[in-house]
Order: sequence, then C-alpha cells, then structure tokens
Amino acid sequence: MRKVSIEAPAKINLGLRITGVRSDGFHSLESIFSTVTLTDEITVSLNPRVSRVSLTCTGIPSPTDENNLVWKAAQAFMNEADVKDRDGISITLHKNIPSPGGLGGGSSDAAAVLLALRDLTGIRINLTPLGERLGSDVPFFLLRAGSAFVTGRGEVLKEMVLPHFHCVLVHSGEKIPTPAAFKLWDEHRGDLTEACPISNYTALKFGAWHEGKPFPVRLDNHFLTLLHGRYPGVTRTAEELSRLTGDWGLSGSGPAFYALFRSENEAKEAEEHLAGKFPWVFRCQSR
Repeated sequence: MRKVSIEAPAKINLGLRITGVRSDGFHSLESIFSTVTLTDEITVSLNPRVSRVSLTCTGIPSPTDENNLVWKAAQAFMNEADVKDRDGISITLHKNIPSPGGLGGGSSDAAAVLLALRDLTGIRINLTPLGERLGSDVPFFLLRAGSAFVTGRGEVLKEMVLPHFHCVLVHSGEKIPTPAAFKLWDEHRGDLTEACPISNYTALKFGAWHEGKPFPVRLDNHFLTLLHGRYPGVTRTAEELSRLTGDWGLSGSGPAFYALFRSENEAKEAEEHLAGKFPWVFRCQSR
C-alpha cells in the first residue's frame, strides 16, 4: 500500500487589513502569512480495501466525515482527477493545531492532502483552483512557502523571506466563528479607524529586525479592533500580551494570538508567564 506522510504547518497573520467586499461576495484582504513550527501530521495512502475516502483522527477532536476539510479535499481531488475506478483513499490526521483558531489548520491540512494525493497518483492536475474552492487560505499552503504577502480573497500571493523569530501562541478561550467575525466587519466597518497598509515593502526588501520590531512593523488586525470589548477573552489576552511585548497580534479572526521574540530565552520566559492563565499556550518558531 503506497503512502505519503506530510506535515501541515500553522500560520500566523503578521497584520491583517480587510479592504472591501468583492463582487463574488468574498471579502478582500491584505496580510502577511508566515508559517510556524506548530504542525498537524497527516498520512495519506491509496488503499484497495476502502471505497472512496476513509479518515481517522487523533489529537484534538476533529470530525471524520465530510464535515472535515481533509475529507472534502480528498473527495475534490478524486472528482477532479477522475479516479473513480482507482483505489480508495485512507487518511490519518493527528491534530495539534486548534481549529478554528485563526491559525489556518484546516486549510493547511487540506493543502497537504492535495499535495500528497498528487504525488501518490502521479496525476499532475493544477491544485490551485481546487484549493480556492476549498478555502481562501488553502492557496497559500499549496505554495509551501515560509511567508507571503497575501491579497485578494487570499489567492494572490507574493512569496517573501522574513527574519527568523521565536513565537508564543495563546488561545484566548473564546469561540469565534470566522463568518461571525466578518459579519461584525460588515456591520461596523464604518466605525473603524483605518489602520496603515501592511508594510510589505519593507518585508520584501530588507527582511530584518528594525528598531526592535520584525517586519512588517505594524501588526494591526482589523478583527482585533472589532472583537476587543465584545469578547472578554480577547480583551484579557490582548492586555496580558501587551504587558510582555510590543510585538504581538491576533491571528486571522482568532481566537488565537501570538507574541514574537528575537531569542528563544525571551520566548521561554513568556511561555512560563502565560502557562496556566489561558486554555492553551504553545511555544514555536518561524519555519
């Protein structure tokens, strides 16, 4: 039985700005995505003993049916590649990335499955359209880049190299569905004080720490402005992180936050300070 094992990394948003609503109903955004060393672990195999898709999950509880983006990705590949008469697909997913969390775990898992199936079957179909249909973050993970400047609904990507950083991830304890966060933007965007555009130029040209801050210098996130005060866990996490460092932010629409550090020792100290105060704290680094 042929199989491929692959890591699916989490990402953080180094700044996020919603720039409008597109004609297709999706929101347009501007952000820098950067992968970190927190990963889900996936094994994909072609299995004659199963029909269609079989999914087994361990770690953080996850659905094992069509409600999981991994299952949808495998099914979409089979349909697109027209592999109805071939073996079924067995997938095992060990989930380490909280989902939903703003860390792109589900999208990263889906991209990993698409890439694994392309390698297993040898069918060289274009995965980008499949990824766009599965989710706005999937095209970034298909790129397999460390970092990228992201625009459009997430499909317009410009790869970049950022300075290495250490990172502490913190779950605020809130449950914030992404559609609910976008709905808040739709309802209150007129109340937002416009944040500066994401500093992609400096990130692309220099890729170094500057005045103690990583590029992009501004880590503003439109979602944080909307969620702060409406979700007590978000407010508490933001206040706690601001006491530790100026280099912190909300990832995606949350509920996970990050704090960036130049050294491993600084990150360890922050992890020790935050442990026990929040439901989940994880120390990692850029990939």
